[in-house]
Amino acid sequence: MNTGILMNTGALFVGTQTECRKFVSAIEGWYVYILRRPDGRPFYVGKGKSYRAFDHENEARHPNDFRSNPLKLNVIRKIRQSGEHLTYEIDLITSDELEALGREMRLITEFKRLHEGGPLTNLDPGGGSTTGAAPLSKERHTATLGGEPGDNPERATLNRFILNIAPMRSVIFKPIGQFVARPTQRYPNKSMRPSVRQAAAIVASAAVNGISMDEACRIPRRVVVDGVAGLVENGVACDILTSGLAAVIAARNPVDECFDLTSSQTRHVVGLIGHRKCADLGIIKIL
Repeated sequence: MNTGILMNTGALFVGTQTECRKFVSAIEGWYVYILRRPDGRPFYVGKGKSYRAFDHENEARHPNDFRSNPLKLNVIRKIRQSGEHLTYEIDLITSDELEALGREMRLITEFKRLHEGGPLTNLDPGGGSTTGAAPLSKERHTATLGGEPGDNPERATLNRFILNIAPMRSVIFKPIGQFVARPTQRYPNKSMRPSVRQAAAIVASAAVNGISMDEACRIPRRVVVDGVAGLVENGVACDILTSGLAAVIAARNPVDECFDLTSSQTRHVVGLIGHRKCADLGIIKIL
């Protein structure tokens, strides 16, 4: 395996979890680690002490309780379902936590996250920061958040998640408590083609709900991101139905609606977003 994929790394250790546990057991200070896919591409960078690097696989063994990074867990689950294994790399060992934080941030910056065109599922830029989910100017960031970046943390949370998947000019998810959810209906006397925005809404919900899109599937309109309950907004949901990108399973409460996709529709959605991107999100098998 080329441990230097995308950039040169420290590569103090590269191997399986079992081998890495033995290596880490001798480390007294902080370390920076990289989790890699079977093809060698990194998908997560972190820093920690003791056995922190192995917490992610432990999390992936249990249903997501919406308090952890679903993109990271999806990738781990897909790797395990394929019969493959993660590769662990220890990039740096240090007694200085600030040095570890700085190295973590540099690696994330160099590798790049999904929304930046890179392979990482990290939601944050590293270094202990929770800001900078997407490299947007203040003006564009404000517009993307519907003009309410500071006083609407729930919308900011949902938009931050979307921006880690793909750049969007307008919202896809809205907090359930901040708008009236309406039943999804086909627009009368109107036709439209499937779009990347429609596909992004489906893919984002699949990612946050941990649903595989390798074949026909049913994807909830409802999402929960970092404790914030959201919903694919009314307009996007109607666009999806009108374009024929998916059918909609009606419910008494629109919040409980689901998008129902045939195998053909699923392939269309994946094609619009891109096979590599969907694989990196952990919602289709790694080719």
